[in-house]
Amino acid sequence: MRTLIMLCLMLSQTALSMAQTVYTWTDDMGVVHFSDTPISNDAKKIEMPDYRDSAPAPQFEQPTPPEPPSASEPTIEPLTISIIAPLHDQTIRSNAGMLTIRATVNRKLAVDESLQLVMDGAPHSAPKVQSLWELRNLDRGTHTFMIQAHRDGKLIASSNPISVHLLRASQKKVPSPVKPK
Repeated sequence: MRTLIMLCLMLSQTALSMAQTVYTWTDDMGVVHFSDTPISNDAKKIEMPDYRDSAPAPQFEQPTPPEPPSASEPTIEPLTISIIAPLHDQTIRSNAGMLTIRATVNRKLAVDESLQLVMDGAPHSAPKVQSLWELRNLDRGTHTFMIQAHRDGKLIASSNPISVHLLRASQKKVPSPVKPK
């Protein structure tokens, strides 16, 4: 491919250096034409200088490698995550098993970053970009929560884990007393 390009450039240089006479004319529509042969009777002859003697040999530029990123380009600050509610080791009473998890991040998430709530060591719901989770119908007992940040599927940050104690009324049904007959 490179040889073909070089051949085309050499041929065009030869054609340009040989075409020393140029003819020009203006047609009825006002368009100016240029040619190496006089096509119209109104064509005017223009003598071009001889470039074979005065023109330097063509210089071809080598492709330059891409420059490394400069120090002025913004870099993404490392992400930090903190759970702000509920507090670590907090006891919450909710007979409906509802719990709201709130977190803060030190910067805005990039387009390819997401947050994942981890409950009791397993991912809870789908990853998202908001730092608020409304949980419903949780079992009573102690639960651990942590929030992980992912970029393109790779873990990039994690909050400290917290433990929350959820108190909930028993769901056992009490048998109704037997009525005597």
